[in-house]
This record gives sequence, C-alpha cells and structure tokens, in this order.
Amino acid sequence: MKGDVRGDPAHIDEHWLTEALEVAGVAQGAQVTSVELAGFIGTGQTGRNARLHLTWDQPEGRPASVVGKFPSGDANAKMAAFQNGTYENEWAFYHHVAPTLSIRTPHCHVARFDHDTPDFVLIMEDLAGSRQGDQFIGLTVDEAALAVEQAVGMHAPRWGDPTLQQIGNHRPKGADSAMMLGAVYGMMVEPFLDRLGGGLDADIIDLVRALAPKAGQWALGNDTPRTVVHLDYRPDNFMFADSPEAPPLVVVDWQTVNDGLAMMDLAYMIGGSFEPARRAEVERPLLDDWLQRMHAHGIDYSADTMWRDYRLTSLWGVVMTVIATIMAAQTERGDAMLTVMGQRHGRHALDLDALSLLD
Repeated sequence: MKGDVRGDPAHIDEHWLTEALEVAGVAQGAQVTSVELAGFIGTGQTGRNARLHLTWDQPEGRPASVVGKFPSGDANAKMAAFQNGTYENEWAFYHHVAPTLSIRTPHCHVARFDHDTPDFVLIMEDLAGSRQGDQFIGLTVDEAALAVEQAVGMHAPRWGDPTLQQIGNHRPKGADSAMMLGAVYGMMVEPFLDRLGGGLDADIIDLVRALAPKAGQWALGNDTPRTVVHLDYRPDNFMFADSPEAPPLVVVDWQTVNDGLAMMDLAYMIGGSFEPARRAEVERPLLDDWLQRMHAHGIDYSADTMWRDYRLTSLWGVVMTVIATIMAAQTERGDAMLTVMGQRHGRHALDLDALSLLD
C-alpha cells in the first residue's frame, strides 16, 4: 500500500486524486481541479462502484472520468468482507496477478489497502463505452463465446503453475480451505433455504441439503492441474462493448480470484447464464471451443477429463449462491438474482448428476 487510503467516495477530492493519479503516471504533472460523484454503478452488495467525473487544468490526454471501487456501505457486509479477505484479494489481484494474465481486465490506476484501519480503494478506467451483462437475462451464445475466449486468457498462462499457492495467501489453502468451506456451507444451508427456498424446486432444495455433508470433500478437488480462477464468472461481471471503440469484453470484480479448477469458471458461467434446455444445447460447443484454444496454448487436457471436471464443478454455482446469499448485503434485486442463480445452478448440477462423482 502506498499513500492515503480513502474507502468512501465522499472523501475523494481533487487533491487526493491528483496525488494518486500522479503516482500512477496518469496525471503527468497536471492537476485535478474538481471531482464530481456522478452516481453509483450496480447494486453494491459487496462493494460500491462509483463514477467520478474529473476536471483537469490540462485535460488533453487525461481521463474525464474514472470509476472508484470502495467497501460496501452496509456495515455487516463491509465487516465480513474485510474479515474474509475479499477486499484484500482484489487489491492483491491488481498488484500481483493481473500482470501475469492476458484476460482483459479494467486498467487499474490506483489500488490501495490498509490492514490497520481497515480500508480499501481502487481507481480504475471508466468503461463508459461498455454495457454490463445481466444475470436475469443471461448471455447469448455469441456473448458466451467471448467469455470463453477471455477465460483462456485467464486459465492458460498459469496452468499448473507451482507458485499459484501465493494467490490469496492470506486465506487458508488446501485441506484447511476445503474444511472451512465445507463448514461454512453447512452452516449457511438452512438460513439460505429460509430466505430463498420458496423460489426453488423441491429437488433443488434436496440437492442443496444433500451437498452439505459432502461440501468439504468436493472442495478438495482432484488431480487436474490448477490455475487462476475468477470464481464469480457471470454476466453481471462482464462489460460488453456498446460503442465501436470499446473492447469486446472486459471482466470485472476480482474479489473472489483464487487458484482452482478452470472448469469452475466455465460451469458457473454456462450453468448460470442459460435456461436448462438451451444450456444443454450450447455447453458442449462452448467447452470444445475453450479446449481447442487451450490446446493451442500447449495445455495438455483431455476432453473426457474436462467433461468430468465440468460435471463436478457445476456444484460451485450451488455453493457460491448459498454463501453469497448470507454473506452479501441483502437487496430486493440481490435476492431475486440469487434465486435465479440457485434455480439454474441447482438444475445444472442435477442434470449432470454431479453429486454421484462424490460417492
């Protein structure tokens, strides 16, 4: 961490931004003369994203706006995110991990984290020429294909990298991590069902409960090489081009990044983005495209092993939905979105008979 950390958008002023953007090489001697909070982006369940309009004394070649990411405005969600390392994870991603990958992420000008306060802030490029995906609507096949292409830029560069354990090294790893996840999932099943179970099919409710005693075993994974995984790879975290000059897809929200099985991202993205009948039609072609691209990067991974891992990791959507429901700040849209996710991911895991892989 370098410099003052300001975790509230109301505390971002022209003096702080000038100093921060000068250190980042963005200001290049110019001064920010005023900052306007132009509004918030998204629902802010775990963190708040705010668009800031900037006035410069020398505007040429400097950004007219940036996006700041700050801790949640909900005290309980904020405390939980600091305690479980969520904000530290994203700060560390932009410092240490993003430069090693070829996936398109937001250009991050400033990433600061204070362990003592604690506090956290990111200042990133404004993707104003892009539109955010929508979890309710899901993805078109073309949009999913873009997400597959970008996933290769995340998964291929560090496939089987022995230094992956350094990612999120402030969190438990290996058997300790698996045991903790299993315990957390087990504790949250009934509160989750009390809150959202009314919107789920009966067999999905049965699946949610049946996974509880097996969640720790599931989290141990298998012998497939691990790589960098996003772990929340879904439409709401995709920014698609909405103007000719915008990049086709930028992947945002790296709070959950870790090492793990690549199929966790693919199963989560595909299972949560399509209704069951359509998902069954598109999943094999999308996976085959990902595998072909990985092979082009020299990755040795068979189609049969990929399909086994895809089936196994379809359960990640169930695990993530249960935990996110209890950990994140509660909003009306959030509950509706998490119900959709629970229904889609649960049906996906049932269709693939994923639990049988844990017998």
